Amino acid sequence: MLYSAAMVLNDGERRRRVGREIRRRRERAGLTQAQLARILARAQTTVSAYEKGTRLPNVDDLSSLDQALSTGGALADLWQSLSKDGGDYASWFRDLVSVEADASEVREYQPLAIPGLLQTPGYARAQIRTGRPGETPAEIEEGVRGREQRQKILRAERGPVVSMIVEEHVLRRPIGGSETLKAQLDHLLEAAELPRLTLQAVPMNSEQHYGMDGAFILFKVPGRGQIAYRETRLDASPREDLEAVEEYMSVFGSLSAYALTPSHTRQLIERIRRDVDD
Repeated sequence: MLYSAAMVLNDGERRRRVGREIRRRRERAGLTQAQLARILARAQTTVSAYEKGTRLPNVDDLSSLDQALSTGGALADLWQSLSKDGGDYASWFRDLVSVEADASEVREYQPLAIPGLLQTPGYARAQIRTGRPGETPAEIEEGVRGREQRQKILRAERGPVVSMIVEEHVLRRPIGGSETLKAQLDHLLEAAELPRLTLQAVPMNSEQHYGMDGAFILFKVPGRGQIAYRETRLDASPREDLEAVEEYMSVFGSLSAYALTPSHTRQLIERIRRDVDD
């Protein structure tokens, strides 16, 4: 059964509906979770998480599930149908947003721009317009709304503990112009007061630089563990293997050690804000 594209569902409900369909198809095929896990070369706990809706299969996993269960592509079609008109995120980004919403801890390093969770609408609009020149004004506004929606976790009663590290030049780059930068810096100073948020900047004169490989995000998700996402221009791919996660955790720890403290970062932002006024 495919669901109407007009139904607007949150990511958790999409995962649960896909999970119920995976379970129904597995039982119809006469397979146990353990047997399906062996076919997929996955842990049984992974299959269980799919069926409970606590973890979303990626595109390749959905294809493998369809093949293993002889569904004729029904699972992939179901997810695509549920995803239509279901949010302001690119399809590849929905899994990351879903993980972000479930996380108890978020650690992010951004060397090129203010993290999306901390962007003002004006800054987000300017960044999206520059990064996606082929998009229409309506599509750009969808992207802005998507970032605003994500930011609700920062003030949620049971939201995650968030640690952000940016490069100093990110704070100085006038994306969208000086007025947009002023508003963005004011917003960072306000956000830095949030009790669960830690913001640090790596100074430009730092001799040590551990973030040469680019932006990444680390999530701690109850019931799932640690997940690392490395961001590129086109996508953000998850890594849950212990070696990759430990590597990114080590890099984040090194960056944090060489970055300014949160209080010194705030002082830096205040100085940059005054410089923009001059």
